[in-house]
Amino acid sequence: MAVFAFRYYFIAGILYYIFYTQKQKSFFHLKLNKKHPSTAQLKTEFIYGGMTLLIYSFSTLLLISWYQSGWTRIYLSIEEYGYPYLVFSIAVMIVLHDAYFYWTHWLMHKLPFLYRFHKIHHRSHNPNPWTTFSFHPVEALISLGIIPVIVFLLPVHPVALLFFSTTLTLYNIWIHLGYNITAPFLKNNFQNTPENHDLHHKNGKHNFGFYFLVWDKIMKTYK
Repeated sequence: MAVFAFRYYFIAGILYYIFYTQKQKSFFHLKLNKKHPSTAQLKTEFIYGGMTLLIYSFSTLLLISWYQSGWTRIYLSIEEYGYPYLVFSIAVMIVLHDAYFYWTHWLMHKLPFLYRFHKIHHRSHNPNPWTTFSFHPVEALISLGIIPVIVFLLPVHPVALLFFSTTLTLYNIWIHLGYNITAPFLKNNFQNTPENHDLHHKNGKHNFGFYFLVWDKIMKTYK
């Protein structure tokens, strides 16, 4: 259960050290918000981020319980479906999660009774690695809703789930980095970037996607 939290704090801590303390001046020309995150913002992010990670960690027990009860489609032998399917299942999980994230995120902005929870995340006007999981507990539970969708509908191996959760964490930290370090490389208007997500934190009206911009383009919420 502690693996998820350790992985996040380790990666986010290294990136915060590099971009916000040790090498801040070196990368300052790529900073999207030229101000440093306030102490009040960082305090809020540590408090809510800690609660989110506790919820995520204990959700592992629930997942194990579902598996032991025979309710999931989790399988333990890779040979049962083969390695090509293992890779395919990871791709399917990413696509499903991208759609799930877009629509739950969009609804949290459009429905006042949900936005009162989501606004905790939007207290972070200056995104940084510690913003990544700064959620109200209700939003943390909503974000976990993709897991039962996956394990109840899709045959999935624990290795694929681990790869998916790692990709989710890394991508979430990246889009909250606060630095447009990918500007010279990503010109395709297809993949979500820190610049796109920083704009979302500024106005909350555009760029609701997670990995990709497909749903934003379809629903005309991309900017």
